[in-house]
Amino acid sequence: MKRLSSILLVSLLLPALVLSACGRAQGNSGGNITYEVTPSFREFYQTLGGEDVLGPAISKSFLQDNYTCQYTTAALMCFNPLVTDNNRFLLYPIGDQMAITEDPSQTPAQGGSQVVDGFTIYDEFLPLFNQFSGEQFTGKPLTQARLNYSQKRIEQFFENVGFYRKFSDPAGTVHLMAYGVFACKSNCNYTPSVDAAVSISANATENQPLLTGLAKMGDLTVLGAPLTQPYIAADGNEEQVYENAVVFAPQNNLSVAKLRPLSILLNMIQGTPGPQKYDSSQGVVFYPVSGSNGFHVPLDFDKFIASHGGLDYSGNPIMEVFQYDATTYRQCFENYCLDYHSDATDGNKVQMAPLGNQYMNLAGGSETSASPSLTLSPDTVNLQATEQYQSLSNSDEQKIDILVLRKDNQQPMTGIKADLTITLPDKSQYTATFPETGLDGRASLIIPAMSHLNNGQILEYQVCLNDNVSTPVCVNGTYLIWSLQ
Repeated sequence: MKRLSSILLVSLLLPALVLSACGRAQGNSGGNITYEVTPSFREFYQTLGGEDVLGPAISKSFLQDNYTCQYTTAALMCFNPLVTDNNRFLLYPIGDQMAITEDPSQTPAQGGSQVVDGFTIYDEFLPLFNQFSGEQFTGKPLTQARLNYSQKRIEQFFENVGFYRKFSDPAGTVHLMAYGVFACKSNCNYTPSVDAAVSISANATENQPLLTGLAKMGDLTVLGAPLTQPYIAADGNEEQVYENAVVFAPQNNLSVAKLRPLSILLNMIQGTPGPQKYDSSQGVVFYPVSGSNGFHVPLDFDKFIASHGGLDYSGNPIMEVFQYDATTYRQCFENYCLDYHSDATDGNKVQMAPLGNQYMNLAGGSETSASPSLTLSPDTVNLQATEQYQSLSNSDEQKIDILVLRKDNQQPMTGIKADLTITLPDKSQYTATFPETGLDGRASLIIPAMSHLNNGQILEYQVCLNDNVSTPVCVNGTYLIWSLQ
């Protein structure tokens, strides 16, 4: 396919270019900024499926050399006004910026009848592939189609666009990944759905950025091999699944990585804390978890925890030790389970239990125990909401976090929807919808800066669940617009 000049490649990556070309337009209810499609692109945009396929425009058009370009959520449209034939329009190869490399002979295909450069086009993707005139607008395939359990989809990367189908979609339902949002980054004020977010597919064993935040854990090989690439989880955090644990951290601060409460998310059986009965003379250490009540932890497990970051990484025990099979004893803590293998060699007897695949199965939709069907009401659900800043200037963004738990067992509830309403000083309202809660029962929403507000004004907000609710489930909060400057 024809490529843009190397000058354009460099210039498209410069934040200053996009910022100088992009002026703000209307915002939707989620605070995202969208734009009108430039008239010169409208026919091309509609030919490829319009907003239903490419998503809305997320930047104004901008001019560089002979090319005019404009971002949509899924692509970067460009054209050369000096060319008069059909070749004047193209989609820019954003995929080249992702450093995706895959040997088609070494990677299994998910099934398909058409092969391009050794890559098999997934059959369900073929209608959209053909709608894009094949390689002319999709570009060459970069990967085989594969299953992405972390984002619950089948996906395939091409040079110019990325295709996916959610596991929950009817067969033949195809969407485009948010390539445009990925390339425009912070210069476009738009957050894609978790389903559409781009998950970079470098070699999993080499792409483990979250591990830098777990330095205090010591020997990180105890986590096992990575089962996924780093990806953006439903709560907006970066996440990576390992054989024995799940690591997550805020996207903008990977240095504070933590372990997900894996035992809780997998709904492991929890014991009732009791009084201390034994001590080190019987080979255990007592861990109090509720006042003076707690659980007895074998000395070998206590030594493992102490040498791998302590309770900050393991979490509290949730049960007494029990016999898992003929040669294995297990005890689960909030964030992982430990196994004692009596038949293993010294130094290898204590290992973290391999629970990562269970988490991926849960994420992939094979289990839904975290949030069974439940009519939501104040009697059945505990809704919590917190703001990131109690006060902030009118030029800063705010972030509201929510946590939804079952009242009967305090288990996190996934897939729960909620609405946010902020009452402004003039009694007008700003409304937005949270993404569905993730496996940990959490979701987050970014509130754009409100530059029209004055110092000292207080904003009142309310979060209400909006799905399968019998009685309103709402919480309220406030924060202050304040700046010392």
